Amino acid sequence: MTKDKKPGEIVAVPEADMKTFKRGLVLFVVYITAYALFTIAGTVRKEILMIRVFGMNLGIVGGMIIIAGAIIIAVYYNWYAGKVEAEA
Repeated sequence: MTKDKKPGEIVAVPEADMKTFKRGLVLFVVYITAYALFTIAGTVRKEILMIRVFGMNLGIVGGMIIIAGAIIIAVYYNWYAGKVEAEA
């Protein structure tokens, strides 16, 4: 423990950390929702994922989109957190 903090004392979270946390939480919920819908569609309505798109079935294309979306979200969050940190 540091000298400035007493045991049991609550320390306020800096505003910049709270901004990045909230943005990350929103992005996480967006990703989880998309992934859950994709998984539920594959479980309940298998015929939807059998539709042909670009010569492949929608399950393959959708899976690639989910993966690409996760990468895009991660890159965006990294950029956003860096920008917020630089401003602080």
